[in-house]
Amino acid sequence: MKNKIKVAAIQCRIGDLNSARKVASKAAENGCELILFPEYFSYSRLALEILDETLRFLKDLSLEYGIAASGNAVVDEKGYRNRSYVFDSGELVGWQDKVHPTRTERELGIVCGEKLEILEIKGAKVSILVCADILYPELCRVAALKGAEIVLNPVVSFKQSELPGTDYRYCLYFTRSFDNAYAIVKAGGFGRTFTGNEAVGRSLIATFDGILAKSKNENGEEDVSAEIDLKKIREYKEINYSLTDRNVKAYRELFNAEFDC
Repeated sequence: MKNKIKVAAIQCRIGDLNSARKVASKAAENGCELILFPEYFSYSRLALEILDETLRFLKDLSLEYGIAASGNAVVDEKGYRNRSYVFDSGELVGWQDKVHPTRTERELGIVCGEKLEILEIKGAKVSILVCADILYPELCRVAALKGAEIVLNPVVSFKQSELPGTDYRYCLYFTRSFDNAYAIVKAGGFGRTFTGNEAVGRSLIATFDGILAKSKNENGEEDVSAEIDLKKIREYKEINYSLTDRNVKAYRELFNAEFDC
């Protein structure tokens, strides 16, 4: 059983595959086995034809370096979906649809994903919470209950946000890791999104021990990397009784919401 894995959040310019390849190549050459690109990293505009280009990029990069590479693209499958793909050594090993598209995405026709997947990648159990999915604690807990050891969180972080606690956003990632006994890799891109909004990186890697690594410059290219101790994660899962000693009956109210994507 694999005990450690080196991971990287690829902070690159949005819509620029040359920038993405430059940063990812450096991470791979430095020994990273699993890399994550930002949400919509290949999109300077929203167009379905970008899907094939994105998948080819991920496949070729993962094959060239023998790594696992994850990135998002929009697919037309019973409605548009914001889908996060994972390739390992040139082979597609799985994907995850965004469960909670934003209001803007829903206005563009992107529909909700319906199930959280667990993927076996490089000897680790990996789940993908796409951008805003990390804001829903109940979904984060589902990933933990399904055995996730690493959560990938590709994001678009807007420079201007209505959310409070601007200087303490990174604390969210420590809290999610602490509560759920897994590591989180958050990758954000910088520049302009396809909607014209300005985005910044804010990439980081968190565990229940704290923030292992974070971007030094949210407006620049950077591979934010760290070694994840999978053995320690598995040991913490054994002692984190909130994962096993839940009073399930008390959570029935969660299913009373009438919101439908």
